[in-house]
Amino acid sequence: MTALSKLTFVATVDTMNDRAPHVRKRFVEGVEVQLQALQAEVENKPFKLMRERREKDEATGETSKFEKAVRFATWWEKGNNAYFVSPRYGSKKIQLSEGGAAIKTGPKLDDVKAVLELLIQAAKAGELDKPLLATSERKRKEEEVVAAKPETPRTGAQARTGRGH
Repeated sequence: MTALSKLTFVATVDTMNDRAPHVRKRFVEGVEVQLQALQAEVENKPFKLMRERREKDEATGETSKFEKAVRFATWWEKGNNAYFVSPRYGSKKIQLSEGGAAIKTGPKLDDVKAVLELLIQAAKAGELDKPLLATSERKRKEEEVVAAKPETPRTGAQARTGRGH
């Protein structure tokens, strides 16, 4: 008996492509950054979100790492007698219910903190998977372009829609 005879070979590999854990993790990381920004605002300190970047030097060919401030927007806004929290995935607002995307909290920043902590608990429990996955879906541009161009009757090729053709 050979060593390879002990293995099981298959023609194709069936993989599980479940995006929910990845999307959930990214959302929780975003909420944790919001909590850090909220803590800085409560303490009346400025908050800058820093990310590690890499840059390649053209002359030497060496890559160097450095910290760079990136754009950052808070998810909460002050309204009439209350704060409103609009959770996001990336730059898109998440529609958590049919009532709207914003969550009304109390008049204090501690109320905003409580809502953000509840969002973390709900995400870790999997309660937000459906709206998170719906928000994170990307439209395929190729499918939209092909669907928009009709085929010519004689050749079956796509009709040209530009000027002068």
